[in-house]
Amino acid sequence: MPPVSQWSFGPFRLDPRNACLWRGTEVVPLPPTAFALLHYLVTHAGQLVTKDELFDAIWAETVVSEVVLKVRMGEVRKALGETAHAPTWLVQMP
Repeated sequence: MPPVSQWSFGPFRLDPRNACLWRGTEVVPLPPTAFALLHYLVTHAGQLVTKDELFDAIWAETVVSEVVLKVRMGEVRKALGETAHAPTWLVQMP
């Protein structure tokens, strides 16, 4: 089996094989859907990702509201130690 890539940014390392986000040597807990969201965003870094893209990629088989996306983004931001008002890693376009 070919090795699965890991992505590093700042003090973080995203490990898709084990579905883990690491900060240094510590695992940062993320629920599965929030991990999937972060994984999608990391693998599309530097690109504009729309809400519709996220809904198709993360919730393709399920109908969810924008509230669900906001909650999961909040979980990702919390894991990364940032807020929507002071983003470091995830920039939201107006």
